[in-house]
Amino acid sequence: MTLEEADKIRLVWGRFLEYSMGKLNLAFRHKIPESFLPYPKDTLLEAFELINKDSYKIGDKKMMELMHESAADLASFIDDEEALTIAAEAFNNTEWRKAIISALKEFQKDWINIVENPKY
Repeated sequence: MTLEEADKIRLVWGRFLEYSMGKLNLAFRHKIPESFLPYPKDTLLEAFELINKDSYKIGDKKMMELMHESAADLASFIDDEEALTIAAEAFNNTEWRKAIISALKEFQKDWINIVENPKY
């Protein structure tokens, strides 16, 4: 993988975090099926490591921190079968379902607010 390819993966990862991670963590209780990732874990880790090495060379500590945090975020992604089994048990809990529906509606309200009131 080249640094340019790794950077493209980093950008996709950033968008994924921005638009999806919060909802997925909420719905799957930090046990998200790996197939929801925009790339396989090993590809993401390779990109993060390459960017981290380059960032070290140029002294970009902030990017190094972000790559470390991104690698840690991958711990929330587990085997699809296991994640779906855990989710099925959670979704079967009426109280939990009510709480998650409310929280998901808040995500939607936040999204509408961002779109209708951009800070540009």
